[in-house]
Amino acid sequence: MLTLEEYKLYLINNYVYEYDNTKERRLYRKGLLERDYSDDKLIEIINDTYDFIKDVLNSSIIDRGYFKSNLEKDTTSFISLNLVAGTFSDTIFTDSEGRIISRYITEYILGKQICIGVNVDIIKEVIEDEDAVGVYFDYYLYMQGFPKNIEEIKNNLFSQKILQKTIRRKHESHKE
Repeated sequence: MLTLEEYKLYLINNYVYEYDNTKERRLYRKGLLERDYSDDKLIEIINDTYDFIKDVLNSSIIDRGYFKSNLEKDTTSFISLNLVAGTFSDTIFTDSEGRIISRYITEYILGKQICIGVNVDIIKEVIEDEDAVGVYFDYYLYMQGFPKNIEEIKNNLFSQKILQKTIRRKHESHKE
C-alpha cells in the first residue's frame, strides 16, 4: 500500500519540464503541499482510492475490459503545485459515492497502462410538439486497460486492509 510519505514525495518530486527539476522548485512544491493539502486530506485520497479500486476489482463489469460509474457532473480536479506550463502533480476524480480518487494511485496499483477519466455522452432529444431539441449530458467515470494479473492485485489489496487501519491509527495518534 502506498504510504502518506510516499504519496507526498511523489507529489513533490513529480515534474514534466526540466525547469521544475531543481532542489529549489521541489522545496517550493513541498511548501505549497504543506500549505494547501493537509495530511488528513491526502490520507483520505489514498484510502478512498484504494476503497474505490477494491470495488472496481469486485465488479463483474471489468470482465468485459472496462469499468463505468455514472456521475451527475464532471468531477475532475487537480493537485496543483505550480508546475510550469499548467501541468499538475495529480489528477483527482470524485465518484458518485463521494470518494476522492487519485489517477497516480490508480496507476500505482493497476499499472501505467490503466486509463481513467470522466467521459460524457451528449444525448440529443427532439421534442416534436415544440419543434425543439433537448440536450442532455451523461457523465461517467470510465476505466479501461486492466492488467492481466487482476487476481493477484485483488489478493494483495484485500490482504492490506489491516495496513489501512494501521495507517489511520498511526496518523490519528500524531494529531493528539
